[in-house]
Amino acid sequence: MHALVVENQKKDNFKRSLIERMLESQKRWCVTVPKQEGERVRRELKELSLLDERYKIEERNGQIHIPFKGGPHERRYNVEACHVDLRPQTRRKKLGISYDTIGDIAIIGWFDGARAVATELLKTQKNIKVVFAAVSGVSGDYRLKDLIFVAGERRTETEHKEYGSRLLIDVSRVYFSPRLATERHRLVELAQSDEAVADMFAGAGPFTILLAKKVKNAIAFELNPAAFRYLKRNIELNKLDNVKACLGDAKDLAPRFAGVADRVIMNLPHSAFNFLGEALTMLSSDGGFVHYYDVKPENEFPKTIERVNEFVQNRDRNVETIHLKKVRSYAPRQYHIAIDLKIAPS
Repeated sequence: MHALVVENQKKDNFKRSLIERMLESQKRWCVTVPKQEGERVRRELKELSLLDERYKIEERNGQIHIPFKGGPHERRYNVEACHVDLRPQTRRKKLGISYDTIGDIAIIGWFDGARAVATELLKTQKNIKVVFAAVSGVSGDYRLKDLIFVAGERRTETEHKEYGSRLLIDVSRVYFSPRLATERHRLVELAQSDEAVADMFAGAGPFTILLAKKVKNAIAFELNPAAFRYLKRNIELNKLDNVKACLGDAKDLAPRFAGVADRVIMNLPHSAFNFLGEALTMLSSDGGFVHYYDVKPENEFPKTIERVNEFVQNRDRNVETIHLKKVRSYAPRQYHIAIDLKIAPS
């Protein structure tokens, strides 16, 4: 009898151990943040391609647990193992299709099953009314993608909302990336109310509009006439009277605004270095900040910082601090990066 009890206990212990292992196997690394920080961190992880969208985001006791593609040694976030449920796998998810949402327009990549995925998006995502497919990457002086209409309403204009600002965008004529929302918000938090800000490559004004709501005044340059018209409309739409918008090339316009800016935004990846001299020309003699953007593989980060720093030194300006931040994943093993330069008084 005693042997039978012992044997049953062994079986029960084995079952409990098996169940515990099964439950443990369902745990995933999650970034855990207070509820009020959840949406901001979710956006940031998505932009960095670190959000594991196969699993649901869970809320427990005022904390948000966001499934994370990284590991437990990530220093930027509070990472812990959490129980999270798998999301239902739609056709789009099964195929691994991602998309950008600009207002009520979705932009996917073109492939043979694009029309079926577009139809599903319209059925399941009530905020989406139009679906386009990109058949090229960003290219040309105006940084545009070639788009083809796939499904929904036949229009290219939409109103996009971001951190309380309203932005009219024509996706076929204006460069705009919703994936930079967290980065734009970061600069707003860095800026001070008494600053003058210069946005050298403004597009329809996403950086300019958000910053102008906080700072003393803003200057915005834009080369694309269509984007410039939307920039002007967005200034009016957000009821701003402290923005000077200029149509033209930043190289030609910058000398007219020598020494007027406390903070300069250079969101022109791949080409920003060609305009760094103009950015320094616009910067106040009292010093200030330059936010320089580029696209680089991680192994070239040190060389990129050295090159930028050396250029500034050769222009008889001194860098007090220099900080590099990954903004988002751009391509395999390449990142859209921000280099924040604090320039000393001249």
